Amino acid sequence: MSNDPISKLEEALKKFWADYGRSNTVNGIHTEIVIEPKFFLNGKLNPEVEDLLISVYLSHTTLEDVKKGKVTLRNGVMTIKDKLGKPIAEIRKLSMIQEFSSQLGI
Repeated sequence: MSNDPISKLEEALKKFWADYGRSNTVNGIHTEIVIEPKFFLNGKLNPEVEDLLISVYLSHTTLEDVKKGKVTLRNGVMTIKDKLGKPIAEIRKLSMIQEFSSQLGI
């Protein structure tokens, strides 16, 4: 593995995808092919990978995190904040917001 930060990030995303993603394997007679998405498209994170990252993060979020302001929901927009309280992601996808809200009962 290279020391290049982008290479390290891609390796971490590959592992994340294998652990949580919809990893598909095609089995042939003498070959096995693992299908992975392109993690970056035109210099941006693949939207499918981005959605998976957010949904896994939200699945580990507790009601206490909401009370502390790490995740806020206002005007149909859910905002995820870092440790310092700065917004790092805004979610507008209604299905994701509804799933999170029902998971925590808010």
